[in-house]
Amino acid sequence: MTPRTKTDAVRTRARHPWIASALLGVPVLVALAGPWAAGDAPSAEGALPSQPPGAGHPLGTDVLGRDVLWLVLHGGASVLGSALGALLVGLAVGVPLGLLASGPRRGFDETVMRGLDLLLAFPGLLVLMTLAATGHRDWYWLVTVAGILQVPAVARLVRGAALEPGSRTVVEALWMQGHGWAYIHLRHLARQLAAPLATDAGGRFAVVLYLLASANFLGLGLPSSSPDWAVLIERNSDALFTQPAAVLVPAGLLTALCVGGNLLVDRALARRRTDR
Repeated sequence: MTPRTKTDAVRTRARHPWIASALLGVPVLVALAGPWAAGDAPSAEGALPSQPPGAGHPLGTDVLGRDVLWLVLHGGASVLGSALGALLVGLAVGVPLGLLASGPRRGFDETVMRGLDLLLAFPGLLVLMTLAATGHRDWYWLVTVAGILQVPAVARLVRGAALEPGSRTVVEALWMQGHGWAYIHLRHLARQLAAPLATDAGGRFAVVLYLLASANFLGLGLPSSSPDWAVLIERNSDALFTQPAAVLVPAGLLTALCVGGNLLVDRALARRRTDR
């Protein structure tokens, strides 16, 4: 691909920002405003399971006879909250570890990175499966473990960025000027790492979302009565052809959330390239 072709592709992506905004904005709006708009749960008296959309149930009913629209409006909060919570756990633990590993102590660096290599070897779903088998199915366990699984990648990114030749030269100059560890790492390097961390967080949100949705779909996370979108897909998958709305609507919202986030990250990267 020639430089001109690359520039044209970047401009094409940047010309339609509303696509990414719409894909991300719709599920986020449903997750944030859905519980308020849904109100109290509608009465399930006389409602048959897996009924197609009709009077009183705009999106039909699920396999338990519950209103699908009400479930969808209430299910986004757990999806968005879980993904953001796990992402924050990964950043809160991974960033300090990466900064400490980039310090002058080689022994500490080796210890931290080899320990993270060991954690990196564990498949995410296998860890969540073990967690579920031991009875730890609570929301906070799921979010915490999913966040810890992101720590190796975040710490590697921070360590690599902090050890770049340009960064090390400035760090050594600051050391010679008498500045302490806190000033160098929490002030200077924090500004240097802001852009790569923000970019990685956008893509990592999709990774965390996929992991949590897979766990809930496989029955390793939230209980089957939860209105979480992934749980709704799993619970109603057998009724896909008789009541497709109960599966396709939450699946579409999950897909839009993931794709919209990735498109916005791509657009931010494209804008940085053109600015350079």
